[in-house]
Amino acid sequence: MVERIAAIVQNSIMMLVYKKHIIFTSFMLFLLLGINSAPSQAQSFNLTPDIQQKSFLTSDRIKLQYLVGGQGTKTLFFIPGWMMPAEVFNAQLNYFAKDYRVISFSPRSQGKSDIYLGANLAEVRARDIKELLASTQTTEFTLIGWSLGVMEALDYVNRYGDRGLQSLVLIDNSIGEGTPPKASVSSKRAKMTTASFKKYVKGFVSAIFKSNPPSEFIQTIENSALRLASSPEDAFAILRKPYSREYYRDTIYKTQVPIWYAITPRYSEQALLFSEKHPLGEFKIYEDNTGHGLFVDKATEFNLDLENFLRKSN
Repeated sequence: MVERIAAIVQNSIMMLVYKKHIIFTSFMLFLLLGINSAPSQAQSFNLTPDIQQKSFLTSDRIKLQYLVGGQGTKTLFFIPGWMMPAEVFNAQLNYFAKDYRVISFSPRSQGKSDIYLGANLAEVRARDIKELLASTQTTEFTLIGWSLGVMEALDYVNRYGDRGLQSLVLIDNSIGEGTPPKASVSSKRAKMTTASFKKYVKGFVSAIFKSNPPSEFIQTIENSALRLASSPEDAFAILRKPYSREYYRDTIYKTQVPIWYAITPRYSEQALLFSEKHPLGEFKIYEDNTGHGLFVDKATEFNLDLENFLRKSN
C-alpha cells in the first residue's frame, strides 16, 4: 500500500514537472519558429494546390484514394480514425509539405475509397498500408495514426516490422497500458437502422471537435462517416480487432524508434507508464477546449509540437 501511494505521488510530481517543461518548450517554439506566420498556415483546412488526390489498386483490386504532396526524402504517412477520410489531416498536410513529403489515405469504405465488405478487415487494412507505402516508393517514413489509426499503425509494425520506419506518432487512443478504458456499449450499435446510424454519425462527428472547423470540412467528415449508412453492422465491424490490449502495448515496446503519444487527459495514466518504460517515448496532454480531434482543435500547437518532435527524432 505504501509503495502504491509513493508511486502515485511520484507520478503526480512527474506530471507537474512535465507540464512546466511543455509550457516553456511551447513558448520557445513560438519564438523560434515565428508564431506570427504559423496560425494561418497551420489552420488552413483547404488544401493547397501542391497536395494532389491520387488512387491506387490494392492486390485484391480495391481502389484506395490518398492525398500526396510536399518534398523531401522523408515521408509523413497519416492514418485516420474510424470512418474518417484522408482530408481530416488537411491542416497537417498543408503545414508539413514545406519540409516533408506527406501522404494521407482513406482506408477501405472511408472517404473516396471503395467500399469493402469482406472478411479479415484487420489483416487486410494493415496490408493496405504496406502496399500503399510500396506503391508510393516510400522508404523512410513516420507513421502518424489517430484513434483507430493508432491500432492500425501498430498492427502494421507488428506484422511487417520497422524497416524504413523513422518514428511513430500515436494520437488519442489507448495503447494497452494501465487500467483499460471503460468499454463502449456495442449491443445498441448492432441493432441500428440506417436512420439511427445517420443520427449517431451526426452526434459522433460533432463530439470529435471542441473548436468550430469550417462547415465544408465538417461536411467532408460526415460524408465519409456515412459511407456505410445502409449497412451499420459493417461499419462497426471495422472497429472489431482480433487482438488483446497487450498486442498493441507489446508492439510499442518491441519498436525501438522514437514515439510521440499526443493525447487528451483520458489517457494520462497510460502516457506516464509509457514514458517510464520506453527509452525513446515522449507524450503531451492537450487539455483546455480540446476534443478527440486534437490536431484540428489545436492545429497550430499540434503542428509546432510535431515539428519539434520530428526535428529531434529524424
